Amino acid sequence: MEEKEISQAVIGRLPRYFRYLEELKDGGVERISSQDLSELMKVTASQIRQDLNNFGGFGQQGYGYNVEYLYDEIGKILGLNRKHNFIIVGAGNLGRALGNYLNFERRGFIFKGMFDRNPEFVGERVRGVEVMSMEELDSFVRENDIDIAVLTIPKTGAREVAEQLVKNGIRGIWNFAHVDLNVPEGIQVENVHLSDSLMKLSYNIDRYEKGIDMRVEGEREE
Repeated sequence: MEEKEISQAVIGRLPRYFRYLEELKDGGVERISSQDLSELMKVTASQIRQDLNNFGGFGQQGYGYNVEYLYDEIGKILGLNRKHNFIIVGAGNLGRALGNYLNFERRGFIFKGMFDRNPEFVGERVRGVEVMSMEELDSFVRENDIDIAVLTIPKTGAREVAEQLVKNGIRGIWNFAHVDLNVPEGIQVENVHLSDSLMKLSYNIDRYEKGIDMRVEGEREE
């Protein structure tokens, strides 16, 4: 049977469901209705039901959702029921900050290695992981079952490094380099453009402030 195509919008909401359910579980909540979950998440109950129905529904009419069960099932859908070994390419400030982020391990993402071209960084340690030279990248990826690479390098050279990673078996790239990567079909890329998020924030601030100004002008005219 052909697997149902799930929209990226639905997939994009799954980590948020997972996070809220984890908080509910840790808080001792055993079950929750779609209505109560919608009030917490500021998503309509209808949207929650539609999203979860893509994967089988999980709820019972008149009962709602078993929090722990739904948390576990969404974790499986997100692939969090297995370990993912990852490396970071780029030992600058952003790379080090990500390497020091402890929450990755809680989600099953295991920080295994860090690489940089700058010889001044080589030999330093980030949370116990030694920074290695790029010359060691190929063999390390192949020998340590690495399936995810995090790119925190300038856009110049990012495509070349991505090609190198793919040739050595990397299956996913978390890309912080401000450039689009051309990778073969089947290689998953998640682009994170930090400045884009700031520009979106700027737009929303601007829109909100203009809305206030418009209301003030309307009150003056009355």
